[in-house]
Amino acid sequence: MTKALRPWFAAAMAGFTLTLVPAVQAQAISGPDAGTHADLYAKVKVAGFATPLNIRQSGMKTRVDLTAGGVPQSYIADREKGVLISLTATGQNRLALVFPLGRAEGIVPLPLDLSVLARQAMLKVVGASFVRGHPCRLIEFSGYLNQSGMVCASSDNIILQMTQKGRRDALFEVVDLSMSRQDPKWFRTPPDYQVAVVPGIGGASGEAGAIEQPQPPGAQVKPPSAR
Repeated sequence: MTKALRPWFAAAMAGFTLTLVPAVQAQAISGPDAGTHADLYAKVKVAGFATPLNIRQSGMKTRVDLTAGGVPQSYIADREKGVLISLTATGQNRLALVFPLGRAEGIVPLPLDLSVLARQAMLKVVGASFVRGHPCRLIEFSGYLNQSGMVCASSDNIILQMTQKGRRDALFEVVDLSMSRQDPKWFRTPPDYQVAVVPGIGGASGEAGAIEQPQPPGAQVKPPSAR
């Protein structure tokens, strides 16, 4: 596993990453269709991270920007194309690692949409509260990644805060939120990045055309072949 990917997978191990699976129960939560997200920008304080994460969502695409060890890193999950792209920039070096994922799966860095949580957990509204001045519904959840706890969701069904049962501090909390259309450029590989495709991650079939290759100028970087 590359050093560039460690923060992402560390978050996954902490329970912040969700693999979408068929619904386990019906829940009357209005929101985007399965696999899609409301257009938004959110700055999110996440347990274990020194600085907030910047998250952008649009349709079936999610982008997370963070800084780890002084190195800016970005991750783009595209559920339509079935890829996870890791972007790192150190000095003059800019590299995009493209990891194929099964088309039936998608990676959601944080369950910001209440509809995502509703498809995997039992929910019960228990009250009302505020998160940084924003009114929200207090909702108990159980069965999410075999965990239970409390979330506070806005009238737009955006989760502003999630706390795991037995923990005092929140797993994550939205500190800034803008429900606005996101520029498609945020979800594309920048043209000045060299691209390396890493095959066989996440059970990808490797079928031709499964990954739409970004087209930066210059030669693309290819990983060494396995021996």
